[in-house]
Amino acid sequence: MVTETPTEVRERLRTLIRAMEARPSRSRPTTPSRDFSEWRPRPWPMEEVFPTAVRRETPEGVCTYIEVTYPLDYRVGDQPLGEAAHADPRLYALLAPGEALEGVALGDLLFLDIESTGLGGAGAVAFLVATGRFEVRGGIEAFVLRQYLAASPPEEGAVLDAVLEDGRVRTGDPVLVTYNGRVFDAPLLDERATMHRRRAGFDVLRHLDLLIPMRTGLRGAIGSCRLSMIETEILGATRPHTEIEGSQVPSWYFRFLRSGDARMLAPIVEHNAFDVVSLGAILARFAALRTGARDATPLDAVALGRLHAARGEQEAAVSHLSRALEGLPPVAARDDTLLRLAAVHRRMGRRDLAEPLWREVAARPGAAALRPLVELAKALEHDRHDFLGALHVTVEALARAGIVAHHDPPAGRRWRETLEVRRARLERRAARIATA
Repeated sequence: MVTETPTEVRERLRTLIRAMEARPSRSRPTTPSRDFSEWRPRPWPMEEVFPTAVRRETPEGVCTYIEVTYPLDYRVGDQPLGEAAHADPRLYALLAPGEALEGVALGDLLFLDIESTGLGGAGAVAFLVATGRFEVRGGIEAFVLRQYLAASPPEEGAVLDAVLEDGRVRTGDPVLVTYNGRVFDAPLLDERATMHRRRAGFDVLRHLDLLIPMRTGLRGAIGSCRLSMIETEILGATRPHTEIEGSQVPSWYFRFLRSGDARMLAPIVEHNAFDVVSLGAILARFAALRTGARDATPLDAVALGRLHAARGEQEAAVSHLSRALEGLPPVAARDDTLLRLAAVHRRMGRRDLAEPLWREVAARPGAAALRPLVELAKALEHDRHDFLGALHVTVEALARAGIVAHHDPPAGRRWRETLEVRRARLERRAARIATA
């Protein structure tokens, strides 16, 4: 092993440095990249990135304020915002039963979405709050989006003051419209207001959280009930390629704080704006569907049918679910709709209409056919008194229970215990009839 002397080491390093200095310089990119690991932009000021933004004075300080007006013919996907004019208290009762929304007008709705540095706790700063309203003066004129931005964490108090004042949260009685806002947005804003020695009062406002009816109407029928999925499957909308995921928002805001470059805020503001305008479009969609102003797609009909069924409005549920089956292909969503329609018929005492629906699902291979087989066995035993037919179906259900047990042993065991009891009873009844 050769050991270099200190003099030799210094000479080798000098040679390397001279070689590096002799290399031609490489041009740097002039446009932002999604990967900032190698590129260091010059800071762009707020007024260059957001030319319409103004600095808003509040008793708590100053924040940045951006306002955008969307005309009624503006579309999110294929859904124009203007169809929200069909919204009425009956729609609100369908989407948010138990929220006392009788007499609510469209102009009373305050659409809300926030962006924060975390999911809660003392360190979660609500640095961007957006509100939207349908401006109504004798008729709907536009959807007005207002975004309040804290260019630094100390400006959060000014953001909250501006939102409370413009949203008439303390002086009026707005109805919050959010997506998962009952769990996240409203509690976080109240917590942050308390941190600034303010009383916000979002917790006492009436609330239309659109995530709840979307879960009721579409869970299992689409991949998930995330807002972006609802936009794609119901509104036919695709987010712009420059938009970022909600999980990326805090890191982009921290980049802005470190660099002072307002371009880091542009994707966040775009994401936030799209969220709020989408809420208005979802409301417009269901308002138009409920009044018949728009033809329902199969997924629209599934959602309406489930929502009516959840409210006990059985005839309306049958109408919408039957319409959905006319266009749904034989996939999981169709089987779920068949079972829900059969359940409505059963509750209405119409097992004869439910039976062919159970049979269609039972004909599918795999464990999904277990529940309709059980329902079919009940109908054959109790309504038709066809004990041999019910026994045959029960034996088939026991075989399907074995498939369930392979994936979920406790559930499979419970199904088998119940079905064994049913099989024993049917065998006794069938034997008595044969003897007679």
